[in-house]
Amino acid sequence: MSLRFSGGSRRSCLQSGAGSVRPPSGGLAGSSAGGSSVASGGFSCALGIPNVGGHAGGALGNTAGNERGLLSGNEKVTMQNLNDRLASYLDNVRALEEANAELERKIKSWYEKYGPGSCRGLDHDYSRYHLTIEDLKNKIISSTAANANVILQIDNARLAADDFRLKYENELTLHQNVEADINGLRWVLDELTLCRTDQELQYESLSEEMTYLKKNHEEVDTILST
Repeated sequence: MSLRFSGGSRRSCLQSGAGSVRPPSGGLAGSSAGGSSVASGGFSCALGIPNVGGHAGGALGNTAGNERGLLSGNEKVTMQNLNDRLASYLDNVRALEEANAELERKIKSWYEKYGPGSCRGLDHDYSRYHLTIEDLKNKIISSTAANANVILQIDNARLAADDFRLKYENELTLHQNVEADINGLRWVLDELTLCRTDQELQYESLSEEMTYLKKNHEEVDTILST
């Protein structure tokens, strides 16, 4: 059988003690409808609950209508059993409340010592590391600046390399065009050389012919003059 109590009911039972639950001797001897109802009502008020739960509670609440209820046979033994069980339950509740209070006290003490925003119990002084941290921060900043400078130089070198590559490609194209023009002019030069050689041969032939004609003309003049 399980019994449920509110906080106020449990306190009232603790203040009055388990003896207050017991009915006076002979109070339930006359198991009439009215007496049973008063006894059950007084027991319910002492416990702070409407009935005692389960089958026994139903029997205590309905004694007026059921002559073979829980208190019809051996009322004193039944009430003693209920009182013992209630006292045991209250002892368990008291022990659990004390354990809960002790646990809450330990948790509160732990949070006061080691909780967030509390330095009590943690005597850690990190001030000696501040200079090292600042030095490392400065080194990180200088290293970051040097790295950015190196990256900038790499980007500039890449841009210069791209510019030189474009210039090289343009110059290579121009060189190939000039070489093609030179090859064409060489063919023209060969043709001109052949023409010049032919002209020189013709000039020599004409010179010889003119010299021969001149000599013949002088001979004819000499003959005519004689």
